[in-house]
Order: sequence, then structure tokens, then C-alpha cells
Amino acid sequence: MSYHVLHVLQHGSVLSKERGFIVCKGQDGPERKLPHEDIRAVVIAARGVTLTSHFVSAITEGDGVILHCNESYQPCGITTPLARVADQRSYLHQAARPARLNARLWNTLMRGKTANQRRVLQLRGTDSPHLERALRTDRIDEGNCARQYWQLYFPTIGWASSKRDRKVENPPNQMLNYGYTVLGALCHRSLLIHGLSPLLGVHHSTRYRAHPLVYDLIEPFRPLVDLMLAEFMIQADASMKAWCKKVGAELRERRVRHDRYSLKLMDAIDVSASSLAQSYALQTADKFWVPHL
Repeated sequence: MSYHVLHVLQHGSVLSKERGFIVCKGQDGPERKLPHEDIRAVVIAARGVTLTSHFVSAITEGDGVILHCNESYQPCGITTPLARVADQRSYLHQAARPARLNARLWNTLMRGKTANQRRVLQLRGTDSPHLERALRTDRIDEGNCARQYWQLYFPTIGWASSKRDRKVENPPNQMLNYGYTVLGALCHRSLLIHGLSPLLGVHHSTRYRAHPLVYDLIEPFRPLVDLMLAEFMIQADASMKAWCKKVGAELRERRVRHDRYSLKLMDAIDVSASSLAQSYALQTADKFWVPHL
């Protein structure tokens, strides 16, 4: 089955369900249809979009999510399926907040993130001795690695800044924010369907309007968005609207390594969330898998 992330970019669109299909009707454009079972996420990035109750129930009953954005393409809300308990052991062990297991899981996440950051830099024609040294240590210093990474990454995409700032709305930072949030919505979905609570993090703390386990799981996936952006910035049309389309296509088509074979990025998120649930069920980090570029 081919899964899709549906981006709604036309103002005034109407989304409904008709005979097993999600139908998008624009004010001036043609009617578009997709089987609702093929949709994992819908990103609403336009004004005046109407969602029928049949549309919302079809997406959530099919374990999809709906990400809502404001007029600046800034995500502002998410509609998700109901949480569930897929394996009682996974949920109860997660709720017990096992410090030693969580520390090992976080170390795996950080090593995966750092290795993928190193790979992004290599693909952009540069390298970081600091990241190389960090990967040879027992614990990753996330803050120092991030500073070293961004100082090298931004010049490779033709941007003068050397600092990542999620609150600054210049094109690269705004585009990274958008890509990470769409990726995070898919992580949120996967955690729910595998029976884990997004409110109980491995490392990030629980706080107001936050889902710490989503922030944890997304970490090794973030460099894939960085690589997408680096490839995107050389296009003739580097607008935000074109970037939204790029993100949707890449989530469906880009592949990551998994042992002897590769996985589509959207499937890799599910596999990683499933292995995290299994790690809690068995109380060992040995089963936890994170993606590799």
C-alpha cells in the first residue's frame, strides 16, 4: 500500500469523504480524490478550509492525523486518533519512568542523531572532527554537537547565519520548523498506535502544551529534514509553498537504511516507534532501532 501525506494549500478548499475516498474540492481547481485508508497525515496550510465530520472521522479512524497551520505555515494544532494500550507491559513500564532504561534509550537516540548529522555534512562536502570524536565517546554532548553542526551546515546551503533559531522566521529556520513539525505529527501518530503515551518522555520533560516523547523520538529523524532542505534550496522555486510539497513527497519516497534493506521514511517512523514500545515491554534498549542515512 502507498501511504500519503496530503498537503492542502488551496484557500477555501472543502474536504469530505465519499464512498471510501477523501475528496478535496477547491474553489477554482479540479476535484481530487485519494482512498482514505492510504492517508497517514493531512496538513492544512491554507485559509478558509472546511472539514466535514465524515472527513475527520475517516482520517482518525484510519489512524491518520490532521496538522493545522496558520497563515504563516506555522503549525498551531493537531487532531489525532484516540490513545490506546497495544501492550499493557509497554505502557505500564513506560509509566514507571525507568531511569536506567530511559538513559540507554536516550543515548541511542543521540548517537543516531549525531551519526545522521555527520552523514548530512559528508553529503554536503564537509565534515566535523567534533562530531567524529563525540561518536567515539560513551555519552553524546548534545548542545556542543548541535552548535558545531549548525555552524557547518548553514554555509553548505548558502545561508550566512551559523545559528539555528526556531523563533526566527528567515526562510531556512521557518522551513526547518515546518518540516520538523510535519515529521513530529507522524511520530505522534506512531506512538499512539503502538500504545505509548506521548506525554511521558525518555529525556524531555513534561510541560504545558508539550508532548515530550514526540520530541525524543524525532531526534534521529531531524537530520533527514536538514538534508531535504539542503537539496531543496538549489531549486529555482524555493518558496514556502514548494517546500510544503517537497516535504510531503520526501516523506513518502525517501528511504533510510535498516539492517540489510531500506525503508521508506514514513514506514521507518512506525518501525522506530514499534521498537521503542518493545523496548519498554521487554525492559531492554537492545531492541530499539533508529534510522540511519
